[in-house]
This record gives sequence, structure tokens and C-alpha cells, in this order.
Amino acid sequence: MKRSLWLLLVALAACTAPQGIRTTGSLRIQSVQPDVVGGCRVRAGDWMLLTGNTFGTQADWDRGSNHALFPPDPGLPAESPEITRAENPATLMFRVPQGAQSGTLRLHVEGVGDAEIPIVVEGLAPQMAVPGCELPTPPQNPN
Repeated sequence: MKRSLWLLLVALAACTAPQGIRTTGSLRIQSVQPDVVGGCRVRAGDWMLLTGNTFGTQADWDRGSNHALFPPDPGLPAESPEITRAENPATLMFRVPQGAQSGTLRLHVEGVGDAEIPIVVEGLAPQMAVPGCELPTPPQNPN
């Protein structure tokens, strides 16, 4: 009985974990909006929202100790990173920078961990909207 319960919990954890996102340390990314891991595309200037366990404080991001780097390597820093909620779960919002390409978004949170999130960046030509891929509402006072 205990073994089957344990296997059920492991299966549930595997199903609820974001597919394609790799993390290290104690950083856990709970969701990405738009759902780029599920195949939604982003463009330069689009807002992205990451939900996780912690992203530090806005002051940490302003000091540059934390960063979100877009491909191509070595990485373009994300534009306008803003902590919109500090905990339970923390949220980080930023814009996709000009020149970003498809590949792996690398997130570093000082003292917490790192994450790698596959992204698909499309050109500037208008595309049909993909259901479930709505962009997050921009912050009230974008920089």
C-alpha cells in the first residue's frame, strides 16, 4: 500500500512539473506566461511572467546580482526586470529584448539557484494567436 501511494505521488509530481524547464539549487519555476515551454512563441518587446518560489528583491535585480539572459550566447539581458510579487509564489516580469533568438533562456537568482527555459522567438510578422498563449498584463508603470 505504501509503495503504491509513493508511486502515485511521484507520478503526480512529474505531471505537475513544467516540462522542459531545468532548475538547480532550491529555485523552482512553477509557471511561465506565456507558456513558452508548451510551444507558445514570444517576440522582442513581449512581456514574460515567471512564477517561482523566490526571485529575491527588486533591489537585488537592480544591483545585477540576478539576471535573465536570452540567446544568442553569451546572452542578452532581459529588459525591465521587475519583481511584481516577492513571495507565495514570487513573480518576475520582464520584456523579451531586441535581438533575442530561439534557444534557452538562462535565469540566475543569487543564493537560490538557476533555471534554463527553452523559448521560441518569432519574427516581427503578425502571427495567428495560439489558444492558451496570452501574454501577461504589463505592469502599471513600465520603464
